[in-house]
Amino acid sequence: MKWFKAGLFLASVQLLATAVTAYEKLDASKFTLKGHPNRYDSLIAKLDDALPNVSVAKVIADTNHPMKAYAGHSNFVKDFTWDRKAGYNDQGTTGWYPQGITTSSDAYDKGTYGKNDIILASWYDHDKDGVNKGVRISFIDAKTKKYRNVLLVVPSTSAKGHITFHPVKVHAGGIMWYGDKLYVVDTKNGIRIFDLNHIYQVSIGNGIGHVGKGKYQAYKYKYVIPQWGHYLADSAEAKDFSYSFISLDRTTTPDSVLIGQYDVKGTNNRIVRFDIDAKTRLLKHSSGTTATATEYYNMGLKSMQGATSVNGRYYFSCSRGPSKASDLYTWVVGEEPKVHKGVLSVGSEDLAYRKQNDELWSLGEHPNKRPVYAIKAGNY
Repeated sequence: MKWFKAGLFLASVQLLATAVTAYEKLDASKFTLKGHPNRYDSLIAKLDDALPNVSVAKVIADTNHPMKAYAGHSNFVKDFTWDRKAGYNDQGTTGWYPQGITTSSDAYDKGTYGKNDIILASWYDHDKDGVNKGVRISFIDAKTKKYRNVLLVVPSTSAKGHITFHPVKVHAGGIMWYGDKLYVVDTKNGIRIFDLNHIYQVSIGNGIGHVGKGKYQAYKYKYVIPQWGHYLADSAEAKDFSYSFISLDRTTTPDSVLIGQYDVKGTNNRIVRFDIDAKTRLLKHSSGTTATATEYYNMGLKSMQGATSVNGRYYFSCSRGPSKASDLYTWVVGEEPKVHKGVLSVGSEDLAYRKQNDELWSLGEHPNKRPVYAIKAGNY
């Protein structure tokens, strides 16, 4: 029945697929990022000595929240939402807002990480309690529909010389998983990189980092992932860019990364592409650890929240406020972008493509309107 409804839905929205404003090609050679891989290696080695290091498989085996059913658009081929129960409410909390999405199909082409089919989602701290907890990542077991939230942290040394860590205070508008590396956009600075070979189990408590007597806490979260390295804006063009979202394209040779900029007016909504190395899991370096973009465009799309590309076809999610369904734009270089009105959720954010079943994944950010969902990319 759902497929029948989807067909009717698509028949109606395809009539609304119309050309929009012209894009502008920019000079990609002027956009460079400076890499600092292994930036925190020495501190991570100390954390390895201080704390139990667990695997992604262990986190997935230890999921503690059920995803709930969600009645989304009829064109959603998969959809669910977050846990809500007495004393706990990820669906409606205003303390955390979901933003980025990636899957184990980004991590590895086979679609699984080890034996697990996994979806990752990022949230940023939106609470007004005066304590910025930074960013958490939801590890969702796509098979069991259960998840656990894990805190991202930056390793550091305390004033007393203890190995410790502090929160990652960024918006985390987009994430991308590649091998063992998790890329998280940092709006003002570039990209932060986290190594999933290092996930630490800490004591449950209200503190953050080393709290004394060899104990570590993370705002009541059981697991933390430390930052491993980063890419910082290098050229003037890169420093004039907001790093709002990110995705992986496995259909290019080599694989590539698409990064985009949010702008509510659509006058400065740019996207930039970098090649990525499948062996090092780092951006391709043109000189030393400097990465130079291979494509660069101003798309002119209002409120662009996510972007990805598949076989030369681009997909853009554009939000339309807290009460109206978001629009999907599709584009092929040399043509004008086309809009498919209202086919995404309210407050749709980051995008990730999963070649298994041709799924385009996204998620909604607004309280009580927070699906995690997929549509069929080939229908648009």
